[in-house]
Amino acid sequence: METTPCPGLRPADPRKAVTTEHIRASEINGVSLGLPLTLLMENAGRSIADFIECRLGHLKGRTIHIFAGKGGNGGDGLVAARHLSLRGANVVVHLSHVPEQIVHSDTRLNLEVLKSMERVKIIRPHNKGWLEVSEADAVIDALLGIGVKGELRPPISLMTEAYNEAPGLRISIDTPTGLDPDTGYAASNSARSDATITMGHEKQGFFAENASFYTGEVYVAEIGLMKEAEYYAGPGDVLIRIPRRPRNAHKGMGGRVLIVAGSKYFVGAPVLSAYSAARTGADLVFLSSPSRVAYTAASECSTVVPRPFKAENLGYQDVEEILGYVEKAHATVIGPGLGLDEDTIIAVESLLERMHGKPIVIDADAVKVVAKRGLKLWKEAVLTPHRGEAELLLGEKINDAESAAKRIAEKYNATVIIKGPIDVACDPEGYCRANKSGVPALAVGGTGDLLAGSIAAILARRTALNKDPSPVDSAVTAAYIIGKAGELAYGDKRESMTAYDVLDYIHKVFIEAELHSE
Repeated sequence: METTPCPGLRPADPRKAVTTEHIRASEINGVSLGLPLTLLMENAGRSIADFIECRLGHLKGRTIHIFAGKGGNGGDGLVAARHLSLRGANVVVHLSHVPEQIVHSDTRLNLEVLKSMERVKIIRPHNKGWLEVSEADAVIDALLGIGVKGELRPPISLMTEAYNEAPGLRISIDTPTGLDPDTGYAASNSARSDATITMGHEKQGFFAENASFYTGEVYVAEIGLMKEAEYYAGPGDVLIRIPRRPRNAHKGMGGRVLIVAGSKYFVGAPVLSAYSAARTGADLVFLSSPSRVAYTAASECSTVVPRPFKAENLGYQDVEEILGYVEKAHATVIGPGLGLDEDTIIAVESLLERMHGKPIVIDADAVKVVAKRGLKLWKEAVLTPHRGEAELLLGEKINDAESAAKRIAEKYNATVIIKGPIDVACDPEGYCRANKSGVPALAVGGTGDLLAGSIAAILARRTALNKDPSPVDSAVTAAYIIGKAGELAYGDKRESMTAYDVLDYIHKVFIEAELHSE
């Protein structure tokens, strides 16, 4: 039975659980907004000290041992050591690695501070007393944080074994070492704690079967990460939401995209969507469009593979062949420049009916088909209306973009991103995020085609690497990329900027994002 939580903490709620991806992306977004990680570490460590003082009643003369790793989780433990010592505790810090191996700059900083505190004893790995905790009133697991994957190895496994045999109160910081916070899988010798104080949000894995054997009671500490860093897309989304290709990657593993777009009179849209998908990281882009468009685009971009229509416009005669391409692709774009001939409308409707459950971006003319036919979709289908198309989908004028996005998502059982000065995306469950990057010059023709291709590339990459497509996050990440590329292009081109100029700056958005992770 859970005891009454201490002030400043709340009991974990499975309805509020998030992935580690969400946490990591939000932290980087926070840094980009001016919030240094050292402040989050300070708040995390202090919350641990507060919890222990609350549970033990007082700290004066108490003996508290801290097992500290070389990353950010270890830094949280070192901050806790300082606060516990200042409140009268006898603190012993057991390092998993020698100081020269500590990789996290804020962890190194806090270790240097502790070295000057006479009341804090620091024990290096394998030195006398390194695993001795027999006289502990409390022991803190600050070894590994949310990045833990797989089995534990020495020295960490030796330290968790000692931790599990320790007397007194056992507390894990953020997540018990060895417990996967996303899946709840527990490695051999995972830390078994009386309580876990997790930072900012409870993690999904904490509510898996048998996870409580390792977490004990779970409480959430608010450490000061701004909500804006979670709600608005930023460089953290670019770095974290788009998974990197593995070392053994082969062609196709990074995602294959199918673009179904273009017509007799609209030839630029399919090219822009295809090139944007390629620039956002798709390994291959199958371009199903009028033959002259498909072959020209393929001749100018090696990532593009032509798959032409049988005639100048998409028709019902193309459906079966396109469905074959769908099976090879990880995500599809349908709609840019297709036109609204009756045969095209029938083909679009038939394709959507037979692609149920697959990641797809429904753009431009295909959005109009969905509205006209009142089609019911699925969560992995991303509608990309501008404001006028959003009003067409709802059948009424809209005032608030987020409210409209929620209602469209519910009405069509799909994910939707309404494009505007602030892009807003919502899914049928009411999960919403937004993007503020961009400039007014992005209102030129073709930038919506860029967004459609970019969303599909992210959906494809995630699907190819067996990750949840996470359509809302994928949509706002793409919106951030195109918006930021537009800002960079406008800096050089000003009012002469075109959609092709935006393409040329997508790579710089990735480079710029990496600067925020250093």
